[in-house]
Amino acid sequence: MIDSGPSYSRYEEQLRGAFWTWADKHHCGQLDGAAREGRPPVLAKEYAGKNVLVPQDQSKGRVILDAIPRGKRHRWFGSLKSSQALAQSVFGGLHAFDRLDLLRDVRAECGGPAFFDDCCGWSLEFEHEVRELGEPTPTNVDVLLRGPETRIAIECKFTEREFGTCSRPRLKRNDPRYGEQHCNGHYQVQRQRCTRCSLTEIGVRYWDHLPHLFNWPADEDHLPCPFDCTYQLARNGLVAALSPGGKPSRGIGHALILYDARNPEYLPGGTAGKQWELAIRDCRIPGLLRRLSWQRLLGALCVAPELTYLVDGVRMKYGLEPD
Repeated sequence: MIDSGPSYSRYEEQLRGAFWTWADKHHCGQLDGAAREGRPPVLAKEYAGKNVLVPQDQSKGRVILDAIPRGKRHRWFGSLKSSQALAQSVFGGLHAFDRLDLLRDVRAECGGPAFFDDCCGWSLEFEHEVRELGEPTPTNVDVLLRGPETRIAIECKFTEREFGTCSRPRLKRNDPRYGEQHCNGHYQVQRQRCTRCSLTEIGVRYWDHLPHLFNWPADEDHLPCPFDCTYQLARNGLVAALSPGGKPSRGIGHALILYDARNPEYLPGGTAGKQWELAIRDCRIPGLLRRLSWQRLLGALCVAPELTYLVDGVRMKYGLEPD
């Protein structure tokens, strides 16, 4: 088990040690062969699927492993600290055993339902491709829960230090998009563009909808741009709030963040914690953005005997203790 502590480096070091203990026991001969010092164990490409926790029941295990096609695995899926592999283990297990009902009474930190009050008619999808926002390359939602009239966009974090930010201020000079799309971090007309956002200029529709959900008028300059550092949080809010026709609706759903309660970056004052506070401060829709720790979620799964393999596996591999 990893001790609590204020330092991210200490958190990461202790978690890395736990991963190597797990790898030495369960993945002998399956790693990529790189040095151990200063890095987590990484499974060789042909063994990457073994990063997912599965039960002894092979048919259930196959359902879990097939939940995310190989082509949709993240680059570092084989790393034992992969948040995608953790998400596939947990939500894949819930899906395979048809136990979404266990999510019914889980409460988010705001006091509202983390998921839903009634589990009837809900389905689960991994790596949902978002096509309503006009993005040149549609990005994916880690886990999407669809209900009869609403949906929940779930972002699964683990050892990450921050939420994703807008890419345009980070474009390098050698990037072919730099001249046309680079942004100085302010929401204002720049570089001979006609619109305040370089993404709006190429047809991305974020700013068509953001003012409906956040206190960010689209027809005013913002210095700095409030969407820059809250990009991933606000975008997931958009995904949850858009109807299938691409229009925002206050009653559609919410975005849920899953995180490790031991990760100091998600505490007040941490990088991710500050991003969260900024997004919540400006959000116009109460409950649109919600948070839940992996520990609290695992606590809800302990009552299901068929998921004992999962709760025990997550505890031993990741050091995540059910709350």
